[in-house]
Amino acid sequence: MQFSNELYLIYAENRGSAMKNRLALFLSLILFLSVIFITPVKANAAMPPILTVVVVNPPDDLSLSIALTQAEQTETKLLERQDIAWEAKFKYFDHHFWSNSELYNNAKLIVASKDYNFEVDLGLENGKMVCRLCTLDLNSQTLSKGFPAWRAPVTIALRVILTLLIEGIVFYLFGYREKRSWIIFLIVNLITQGVLHILLSGSDMAGYAILIFWFAEIVVLIIEMIAFITLLREHKKWRAAIYVFVANLLSLALGSVLLYYLPV
Repeated sequence: MQFSNELYLIYAENRGSAMKNRLALFLSLILFLSVIFITPVKANAAMPPILTVVVVNPPDDLSLSIALTQAEQTETKLLERQDIAWEAKFKYFDHHFWSNSELYNNAKLIVASKDYNFEVDLGLENGKMVCRLCTLDLNSQTLSKGFPAWRAPVTIALRVILTLLIEGIVFYLFGYREKRSWIIFLIVNLITQGVLHILLSGSDMAGYAILIFWFAEIVVLIIEMIAFITLLREHKKWRAAIYVFVANLLSLALGSVLLYYLPV
C-alpha cells in the first residue's frame, strides 16, 4: 500500500512538472510573437478619410486620383494606397471638405494603370459624398457602395478557423481528449470567436479595430473562463482556468497579427 502511494506521488509530481513545462513553453511563445509581430498603434488618430475605394486583386501599378474642377481649373489629387492580402484600399483625405464641398459636385475618380485607364463620376448627393466607402470593379468600370458581399464571410471564416486551430492545439496539449470536452470547446469558441469577428467586420474601421479587438478579447476571456470551468469535467477546474488564460493570450497575439495582415 505504501509502495502504491509512493508511485502515485511520483506520478503526480511528474505530471505537475510536465504542466509547468507546457505553461513555460506557451509563455515563451507569447513573448516570441510579441517581439516579431509588432503592430503600430497611434494615439490621437487623424481625421478618417472622406473616401475609401476598395479594389480586389489590383495591378501593382494601379493608381487612383480625384479630379476637382473649379472655375474651369482642374486639380488632381492622388489617393493613398494600402495593400492588405488580396485587396488594396485607396484613401482620400481632405480636411477642408465640408467648407469646400461644392468642389465635389463634378468630382471624378481617375483610374490609371498599364491595363486600365478610365474615369468614374463621384459627385455629391444632398451635400454628401455619394460613395464614402465603395468597391471599384475594374472590369465593369463601376463603383458600388460598401464591400463585396463575399468579403465579410470569407474574412470572418479565416479568422475563426485560425483561432480555433491555435486554441485547439493548446486544448489538446492540456490533456483534453474526451469527445464531450471537444464538443464543449467547439460550441463555446464558435459562439465567442464568431460574435467577436462579426463585430469587427463590415465597416471601414481599421484604425480602431485593434482597440475594439483587445477590449472584446477581455470579455471573451471572462465568458470562456466561466463556461469552461463550469462545463468541463475531464480534468480539475484549475487546469481549465489555466487553459483559458493561455489560449486567449495566444488568441490575442494571433488576432492582433491577423488584423494587420487580413482585411477588416
